[in-house]
Amino acid sequence: MTDVLTLSLATLRHQARQYLAPGLAVVLGVAFVAATLVLTGTMSASVREAVAGQYAPYAAVVVPPEDDELPAGLPEQVADVDGVDAVDPVRSGAGLLRTASGESFALVTTESQVAPHPVLEGRAPTASTEIALSETVAAGTRLGVGDTVAVAAASGSDAGVVDARVVGIVDVGGDPRYGGGTPAVFATPEGVTDLTGTRGWDEIAVVSSAGEAGTVEAVTAALGTKGADLTVRSATEHADAKVAEFTGGTDFLAAFFLAFAVIALFVSAIVIANTFAILLARRARETALLRAVGSTRGQVVRAALVEALVVGVVFSAGGVLLGIALAAGLVAAGEALAGDALGELVLNVPLRAVLVPMVLGVVVVLLAALRPVLRSSRVAPLEALRTDAAVTLRTRAGRVRLLAGLVLAVAGAGALLASGSLPSVPVGVVGGLASFTGILLTGTVLVPWATRALGLVAAAPFGPTGRLAVDNAVRNPARAAATTSALLVGVTLVTMTAVGAATARTAVTDFIDSQYPVDVLVQGESIPDATVDAVARVDGVRATTRLTGTEVTTTDGIDAAVAAVGDDLAPVLRDAEALPDVTDGTVVVPEEGAEAAGLSTGDRLVLQGPDGRVPLTVEVGTALGDTWLVTAPTLAGLDDAPRTGSVLVRLGDDVDTAATVDAVKEAAAGVDGAQVSGAAPIREANMQVLDIALAVVLALLAISVLIALVGIANTLSLSVIERTRESALLRALGLTRGQLRGMLAIESVLLALVGVVLGSVLGVAYGLAGVRALFGAHMAVAPTLPWGQLAAVALVAVVAGLVASVLPARRAARVSPAQALAAE
Repeated sequence: MTDVLTLSLATLRHQARQYLAPGLAVVLGVAFVAATLVLTGTMSASVREAVAGQYAPYAAVVVPPEDDELPAGLPEQVADVDGVDAVDPVRSGAGLLRTASGESFALVTTESQVAPHPVLEGRAPTASTEIALSETVAAGTRLGVGDTVAVAAASGSDAGVVDARVVGIVDVGGDPRYGGGTPAVFATPEGVTDLTGTRGWDEIAVVSSAGEAGTVEAVTAALGTKGADLTVRSATEHADAKVAEFTGGTDFLAAFFLAFAVIALFVSAIVIANTFAILLARRARETALLRAVGSTRGQVVRAALVEALVVGVVFSAGGVLLGIALAAGLVAAGEALAGDALGELVLNVPLRAVLVPMVLGVVVVLLAALRPVLRSSRVAPLEALRTDAAVTLRTRAGRVRLLAGLVLAVAGAGALLASGSLPSVPVGVVGGLASFTGILLTGTVLVPWATRALGLVAAAPFGPTGRLAVDNAVRNPARAAATTSALLVGVTLVTMTAVGAATARTAVTDFIDSQYPVDVLVQGESIPDATVDAVARVDGVRATTRLTGTEVTTTDGIDAAVAAVGDDLAPVLRDAEALPDVTDGTVVVPEEGAEAAGLSTGDRLVLQGPDGRVPLTVEVGTALGDTWLVTAPTLAGLDDAPRTGSVLVRLGDDVDTAATVDAVKEAAAGVDGAQVSGAAPIREANMQVLDIALAVVLALLAISVLIALVGIANTLSLSVIERTRESALLRALGLTRGQLRGMLAIESVLLALVGVVLGSVLGVAYGLAGVRALFGAHMAVAPTLPWGQLAAVALVAVVAGLVASVLPARRAARVSPAQALAAE
């Protein structure tokens, strides 16, 4: 074993440059896994802080049974328990702030007694009719200290409508419950009861120096029989429950990030295996010499594996450090770019983020090196020592591998088709992995065939040099497949993401447009012409139209607002087909209103307006808010002087939606009962989420693509070096240095083109199948191909293949024919 270790270390010292290629792939792959685990830990810690960070000061939390509340006198009982230092009971009630602009806020929750919020202006509430506002609510309602506002309790409460006085503005920025500007209104516990009618408690947080376990035990014992209907949790358990409730009990973020870590490892394994195969093939004569002087096959295998182990350990350690640094940089960049939108990100480097990528890196290197090590050890010493031997490693399992590849490719393609029809994401993932594995297994047949086909067109203009490049590219099918596989993975990933992003964006946009066709809807009792003109002049407003209407009553006693629909709606609707055709004799009732009134399509109604009665047939469908839609002649039969009750607004595509909607609210603020709603904020929020998700996916895939590009450069470089004698023979037969460089460049570009063509086809198929599997059950999915991005991907891949050939071709051209042909 000592001799094996000595030989391995000597090889590493004298041939260190050969290991830079696989080492770089190891560093990048391991860095991706480490960064993924750090980001997963960071996001989990950040979600926990955002959802349950407020429980940090407490030891235990008493919670009621589901859909119930804690008794009013329970906080005093808990406070009397031995070891309890303080209790912080939480009482919240459903109420509405009635503001001049028609906005409302899910309202009143108690202020914490243990960790009160800093008061920016005024003071904290002390009386039952006093409230304090967060900065967000104060800014949105334009209320200040000293103002009085009406608070309406939820339906069914005995609190009614109570006037409350604003006595303070508080800073909730340090409270995770209100991160990102979530509105908050605070009152005393008695105030919550008086304003909303709520008398019980949502939970009781307990401060104790006895530790979590001791506090839970003491409080549970003290509550006695009441404890059977209550739950006493440690603060950690309660925080975990809140996080599970928020995330649905699944760690989606971890699964999301780890999926891309698997992709990175997959790409890295391909690059490492290819690189080691060529390295060991180049050293076949050296291996044979060792065998000839007495080394056993086992010693040769162990020596190569020791080299791989050292490479794996050293470069995996570098990858872990790089991954942690990358994750820290991404967290810092995310906080800087997103501001308060993401809340506070808590950088967390769990132990698994160091150990898992380290172990995975070493294992991947050993497994990737094992097959070429065993294959190289099987070459007979006398065969490998021949100076004219072609050191090409063959496998007896070629036919089995080809058959397995065909079966996987066909089965995977069938699963992909099924995933879009079902639809089913797991089936799509299995189909994608199976089909892609099948393509890789059939690479030794598929790549040479595709290279010859492309060479008939791409290499023809270059004459003999082009024909030589095609012959060289396909002479060794295994080498051609290895060279192409790395780039194939990268192109497939990028194309899949680009096509999936474009298709998903189109599908989601069309769905939102059909469900929410109106950007902004201004409604009021009677909107004057001046207000309509003011709304139309708001920066960012592209088009407006008004709806005239009136109030009606049906013979069944149903009160409703109706409006007339004209031909001028099309310019303001995102989807002109979203609203049903309204014909004379019909009234379109919104689905929610129809359900509440017990109406269905085909029912007959008689509408009574201020100036007439009109019998109509009900049609249930998409409407505008809660307004019923009729034709202009029908409205004229109901009211001789209808009022403008709604203004429909279409915004520009690239405007600041929030600022524009706020400006529309200001323009409509003077209208009695004005309410401003619409789909523009919903559309923008959905698009932002989609854009952020796609940006994250592209950022994660970028490392995999980088690994793929490194792989093609490494494989091409090593394969050119491997063929030094072959190139020298061509030079001796009359090939010039320029022709040699051109031949190698054409060969590289041909293999890159094969990767581009196959990768583009696979990427388009995977992208479309993925979107259909994700959204097919909810919306129509039409293929959208981003031709510009696909062309850019193809160009970058071809240029990468060309650049990868420059240095090796230059090195091959520099070697004199006599020197290269000399026996080693």
